[in-house]
Amino acid sequence: MRILHFPDVVLRQFFENFSFEELLKLSFCSNRIKNLIRSNQHYRFKKMKTIAYYLTSESMFNITGKSTCCYLHLTLMPHPGEHGNPMKIFGMEPAIFSSNYSESSNVYLYRKQKEAVIQGVHEYLFQFFGSSINYTIFSQKTTELPPILKHVSGSDIWVPDDKTEEELESYFTDYPIQKYLKLSGKLNSRFIPNSVVYRNEYLKIDSGNYGDEMLHNFKGRHLLFIYTNFRDSTIIEFLNKWKSNQGFQNLKALFINLFDKVFDNLEIMRNIDVKHRKPSEDALQVKWREMKTISIPHTCSTEKKTLESRDYLIRDGDGQGASVEITPKGLSFVVWNSTENAHIMGSKND
Repeated sequence: MRILHFPDVVLRQFFENFSFEELLKLSFCSNRIKNLIRSNQHYRFKKMKTIAYYLTSESMFNITGKSTCCYLHLTLMPHPGEHGNPMKIFGMEPAIFSSNYSESSNVYLYRKQKEAVIQGVHEYLFQFFGSSINYTIFSQKTTELPPILKHVSGSDIWVPDDKTEEELESYFTDYPIQKYLKLSGKLNSRFIPNSVVYRNEYLKIDSGNYGDEMLHNFKGRHLLFIYTNFRDSTIIEFLNKWKSNQGFQNLKALFINLFDKVFDNLEIMRNIDVKHRKPSEDALQVKWREMKTISIPHTCSTEKKTLESRDYLIRDGDGQGASVEITPKGLSFVVWNSTENAHIMGSKND
């Protein structure tokens, strides 16, 4: 191709007219073109902050990316027929076809080859964007779990109803360690008591039923429940175990947003050794960073949060403090760091 012989300055101006999707398509032509695009447009690829893989059904897989200036959008779907010009990429032929009729850039794949193709696409994109960005995987209400991809830092996964404990344990055992994992679906009694799922550092659960079992088994640092019910007795047991230094020593934060149940928060408070700040005293502040997934674009981000509460616990043995807020619709529990509320830490008189 003639463009291979153009000066770098000319090529840079030429390639700047192409979107990310168009550059990726052009890179399929040959390894020389691919390497040329990577080297010439490296400054643009470095601006990419996130890439998300989004499983919308058994046959559709969207890929979105967000940079400081623009977006990337690809869609994978089964090839509708035998027409099209096959391109031998990702190590398979014929498997992937380029479409010109959709508003977004599309890549077609055969259903049986979907997982292999998605892994190939991910590896191909990783060559361009590297390890400095966040790769995230999402799945909607599907009957299958998403493919396991390397270098993924966060996941938001729908757990199909028909998966057994053994199947789920096998899947998550092979899953890479991540900064953030959110699981949705009917999750009560779905995992073995010592499941690898409970060892995730940051776990978010959207269950719609009871989460008592998952709280008891959690071994990580941050645990969040949304639309999940709990028994009052479970909350009392959890807080008393933490207070007496008999469990949950690694836990840094627990948040519960109840589904259709209501806490008897006054009864819970009567059954724990909670301390209270006087009305004349300032409420205690504790800060943390909450990780969450954003629907559009499909990305994982962090947000600064602050809890102000007059109720707190001091743990037996080491004097570690934690702020507590219990309402009829939920619970917030955050352990203080080494600099927060230092005037309270270890105090025996408050």
